[in-house]
Amino acid sequence: MTIKKLLSQIKFVKTKSDKNFKTWIKTTIGFTPKNLTLYQQAFLHSSAAAKRDNQPISNERLEFLGDAVLGAIIAEHLFKIYPYKDEGFLTQLRSKIVNGQILKELSLKFGFNLQLKANLTKDEKLKSSAYGDAFEAFIGAVYLDLGYEKTKKFITSKIIKFHIDISELVNTDNDFKSQLQIYCQKNKLVLEYKLLSEEKLGANKLYVIQVLINEKAYIKFENFSKRVAEQKAAQLTLEELQKEIG
Repeated sequence: MTIKKLLSQIKFVKTKSDKNFKTWIKTTIGFTPKNLTLYQQAFLHSSAAAKRDNQPISNERLEFLGDAVLGAIIAEHLFKIYPYKDEGFLTQLRSKIVNGQILKELSLKFGFNLQLKANLTKDEKLKSSAYGDAFEAFIGAVYLDLGYEKTKKFITSKIIKFHIDISELVNTDNDFKSQLQIYCQKNKLVLEYKLLSEEKLGANKLYVIQVLINEKAYIKFENFSKRVAEQKAAQLTLEELQKEIG
């Protein structure tokens, strides 16, 4: 059974009618959506996953796809506006744009938090990556529904143009994962983020991440957001490396 047929058999509880939901999506992306089911799925967090034949359905697969599509479109945009910058600069800048905190802020600006269906408290939602994940899942839904070109137009004309100050990000150096990646590339070191544990605590998961460089263990950090744990572990590892260098 296809995912489309599967989802069509599940009754989603919505705070708005299908007509209003469709109008809201059209206003948000600038195009009329074709398949509302995809957008419904984009706002279905794993904590409130629907099930059919014992198979959970949430926004996780769409999040995976949206992450890749968003990264590709941002990469193409930066490639065009910075024709003489090297790969390291472009990689770091892209990471600044698609980091978890910015995605969460964008999700709130677009009102995705009002659409999200999750069995989490407000505090749990804010501390987790639920809002940022929903944003990426929404991008995945737009891509599957309308294709790459319209998704790119939505991202460039509705998101980057009005909500991303690229010039400011160029002068802001707070993406520690990118900094560590660039450091390791320059010094021909192998960087790895090892997931030490993934513990289920209520509706959330607590991730423990450790940085390994050339198989040497550095800092480990835990958080309910895997991305936050990786960023903090990278930040503390950079500080440790600075001490080693002297």
